[in-house]
Amino acid sequence: MPMTQAMIRAALVLAAAVGAALAAAGPAGAVVEQVPCLPDRPEPLCWSWTGTVTHISDGDTLDVDFHDDRTDETARVRIAGIQAMEQTVYSHRREIRQGDCHALEATARLEELVAASGGIVRLTAQDPEHRSRQRLRRWVAVFIDGQWVDVGRVMLSEGHALWLPNAGEWAWNEIYNATSQAAAKAGVNLWNPTYCGGAPPAALKLWVHWDADGNDNQRPDDEWVRIRNLDTAPVSLDGWMLRDSSLQRFWFPADTVVPPGGTITVQVGRGSGSLLTWGLDRGIFNNVNPALGTGDGAYLFDPQGNLRAWMVYPCRVDCTDPNAGAFDVRVQPTGREQVSIRSDAPQPVDLDGYELSIGARAYAFGPGSVIEPGETLRLRLDGSPRDDTRLDRHWPLGPAALRNSGGVARLRTYDGIVVACRAWGSGSC
Repeated sequence: MPMTQAMIRAALVLAAAVGAALAAAGPAGAVVEQVPCLPDRPEPLCWSWTGTVTHISDGDTLDVDFHDDRTDETARVRIAGIQAMEQTVYSHRREIRQGDCHALEATARLEELVAASGGIVRLTAQDPEHRSRQRLRRWVAVFIDGQWVDVGRVMLSEGHALWLPNAGEWAWNEIYNATSQAAAKAGVNLWNPTYCGGAPPAALKLWVHWDADGNDNQRPDDEWVRIRNLDTAPVSLDGWMLRDSSLQRFWFPADTVVPPGGTITVQVGRGSGSLLTWGLDRGIFNNVNPALGTGDGAYLFDPQGNLRAWMVYPCRVDCTDPNAGAFDVRVQPTGREQVSIRSDAPQPVDLDGYELSIGARAYAFGPGSVIEPGETLRLRLDGSPRDDTRLDRHWPLGPAALRNSGGVARLRTYDGIVVACRAWGSGSC
């Protein structure tokens, strides 16, 4: 049975009394003990504190009174790894709160989890000084049925928040990413495209080019999001909003229309030509770092707040592609360096939505990059300028772009699914 607001307040009052009697743990800046960050792995290690929740602001922020007889310190805590929808009016009374669709549900669910633990929480962090602005950044767990239950993982699995990766507090990144993608597949709460009501008809797909060809912050125009209309009717994006996993938002101009079967592209930077531009002076989409489990996501919301299209990367759930094995990649690392891609698919394939990666560089295939069965597309890597054709492209990496000693060329989706790979020399697929 869902807990009422009166039940939650009563539980928190009781928890304050219980918390005052607990053994000392430590204030916000003091170390208590080191424990494994994850319940089933000995490393990495996290610092750990316990405390009593005194106030819940929204679905990812709460105030905690740390258990220590020597101090009355209370700290505001930002739950690491999750991003709830934004609340605009805050109150301990649910009926007064206001915010984006899904925001109030997230706050209410966090209240329930904390109340079920009697208000007692365990906070962990790899870096005791890590903060989100003035708030401590902490993984938060509640004690339910005799065990510590990770709050962020629950909120993600139930579709109450987006995954918000962090390179400083990275222990849960990979698990949180997979949990978020599993919730998306199940279509729960935030991932239900009609949850907020009034959803205009649209069948859209998006992908994000998150790694600029070079320094991301110096080349924000090479970070972009492309949206494709999969339907036979045009889709107006008047009132629609695109965002990343943090708070960066792009509102589409009122006259933005995605034509039937067509695409539009939003550049993160100030843009060029006729493309839509976010107008930012730096990149915003996190690069993938396997060692830290980092990645990111791009999310498209309609005017009612329904999440209509998204891409979370790197892929962690159902990581397959219908064109896997349908291409043969060949590399010529000497002479006039080039990479060729032959299609063995039984039908035409549009490579818009795929990229070819070699080391830290990647070539993005744009709209209209269609390969017919049996055709071969060539990417010429020398630095001499030439006009591109449908099957003969220029990727100006310059002379000696391919190491003769070895390397790897991968044809992959933007969320990291490899559909074809070719290694040479000392390289390995």
